Amino acid sequence: MVQTRLNAQSRAELPDGYAAGVPVREPAERLGGHRETVRAPARHAGLAPRNGPELPQHMRDEAVAPYASGLSLLKVGRQLGIGDETVRAEVLASGGTLRPRGRHTVVA
Repeated sequence: MVQTRLNAQSRAELPDGYAAGVPVREPAERLGGHRETVRAPARHAGLAPRNGPELPQHMRDEAVAPYASGLSLLKVGRQLGIGDETVRAEVLASGGTLRPRGRHTVVA
């Protein structure tokens, strides 16, 4: 595995994005590194580790509404670039309920 070395500017910017709630996957992909490449500078800056998937409030709202209108967890996740389990967690955290799994037939 190749180790990604960050320049001083990137190391300085990562903790700000981490503190603002930017998913660690985004800068990791942009920089061509691992998620730990993003977490380490944040940890060195004294920021607390995140407990699970933390999304900014606007993304939480965007995850819940489409599911409530009938889209699947997977489709909502793909639209937002997050995992279906993250969508599931946000639906439940907002007080929503999950539909049964599988395809559903509409009775007219």
